[in-house]
Amino acid sequence: MKHLSLVGLFTIGLFSLNAQDAKIIQLNEHSKVRGVTVMEAFQQRQTIREYDSTPLSMQDLSDVLWAANGINRPNGKKTAPSAMNSQDVGIYVCLSDGAYLYDAVTNSLKQVTSQDIRSMMGRQAGTSVYLLLVSDLSNYRNYNPSNTEQNKHLAEMSCLDAGIVSQNISVCCAGLGLATWPRAGMDQSGLRTALKLKDSQIIWLNHPVGYPKK
Repeated sequence: MKHLSLVGLFTIGLFSLNAQDAKIIQLNEHSKVRGVTVMEAFQQRQTIREYDSTPLSMQDLSDVLWAANGINRPNGKKTAPSAMNSQDVGIYVCLSDGAYLYDAVTNSLKQVTSQDIRSMMGRQAGTSVYLLLVSDLSNYRNYNPSNTEQNKHLAEMSCLDAGIVSQNISVCCAGLGLATWPRAGMDQSGLRTALKLKDSQIIWLNHPVGYPKK
């Protein structure tokens, strides 16, 4: 049976968190048996810019997010390494009903805005889901807002961390037969405002994720 799509989230995984009606989507447990071999995934990895209109399924979204930066060990460490284990890269999942922050600990999405910000991602890919990679320098133990030189170095490390998460997304999509491509062009100012980002947060990349156009 085909997995339920994101269109059905309101009936299976969406509920109110508090009086402000902030929403949480509980993700499926990631699959450990899907996809092709690692080497086949690298062979198939490519930029795909044209997408089918079919909404991304909940299982595909769950698997891509876990591969991108999910927890893969009892000690809380993740699929993507990060400098000094800062775990600085956050993934915002942008859907038609708003943007959600991926919480790897609870395997859920927590809504941060009900605004549809997908149009701020640059060229529209024709898919329902966009993943936005944002690093938070305050996760580094030696972050100091007033130390410009030190923070420049931390920003360079966070850029590498985001690149690793991006590659995880690309390889996972290749292995699952999904389409994606990493993009840096977007409305940075609009996104910062919509997501209420802190000064310590840096927007690096976004990935549309969907099915290849048939």
